[in-house]
Amino acid sequence: MARVSILMNGYNSEKYLREAIDSVYSQTYQDWEIIFIDNCSSDNTAKIVKSYDHKIKYYQTDKNIPLGAARNFGLQYCTREYIAFLDTDDIWLKDKLMTQVELMDTNDKYQLSYGGVIYIDKLGKIIGSLRPKARSGEVFSQQLKRYEVNMQSVMLRNNDKIRFDTTLRHSPDFDLFMHIISHSQVNVIKEFLVKYRKLENSLTSKNIDVWGQEMKKTLDEIFMNNSDLINKYSLGYKMAYAKVAYYNAQYLISLGNKDKARKELSSVKYLSPRYMVLYLVSYFPRFLWNFIHKLKEKINV
Repeated sequence: MARVSILMNGYNSEKYLREAIDSVYSQTYQDWEIIFIDNCSSDNTAKIVKSYDHKIKYYQTDKNIPLGAARNFGLQYCTREYIAFLDTDDIWLKDKLMTQVELMDTNDKYQLSYGGVIYIDKLGKIIGSLRPKARSGEVFSQQLKRYEVNMQSVMLRNNDKIRFDTTLRHSPDFDLFMHIISHSQVNVIKEFLVKYRKLENSLTSKNIDVWGQEMKKTLDEIFMNNSDLINKYSLGYKMAYAKVAYYNAQYLISLGNKDKARKELSSVKYLSPRYMVLYLVSYFPRFLWNFIHKLKEKINV
């Protein structure tokens, strides 16, 4: 019986699907099963998935549903000791599962594990990378200051508390992982584990209107239920809510409302030089704001 359930959710995902699945079959660790949830695709997704062997369990939703709900639908079939996630346009490096299973087996206090990510474009060309800065153990403070958990690199210890918030359009994964990280030990792997494909017009970029409010919802829930964390992680607390203000400002700028955006940034401008620069840039024409963010994206990928 497989020890790792790999949850894949797909909707009209034929373009990169075989490459993603093949990266699982190429793993040096083979004690796994794929739970594939087809969110009512109309392309060749089902045909591709069913061309593989019994290690892939194929399920289809009754209708097309939001991603968080689709992931929850898939979780009911993930019955193994560990759960990992792979989206249909991303790729695992061959030692991904072996590295994580060995480390999670060695220390049962770790509830979650994640690692480094290589960013690729639509053609598979490497355009950047991110190696985690946090150290294994309590990583909540680090994630408040700069969230670095890539979902494709995550492995969870399976339990019945793993659920995605279906009210969130943009960040159900951030919400789940931050709740876990806020009270659990985490294994951080400095090695690269996955290739993450950055595509234009992705779901992430389309949801800019809810970036800030969804992040705030997650943070409010964590800190209201654990008020002692505010004092324990005071700087991280301020930095996380500053990111909320920044996301709100980014959306307001996209609407052309620089006055309201400037008001959001004014509340956090003394927290870091970065926010002071953005506050000052809000007085200039919008093209400068856009230029800075395009440059920032190239540096951070």
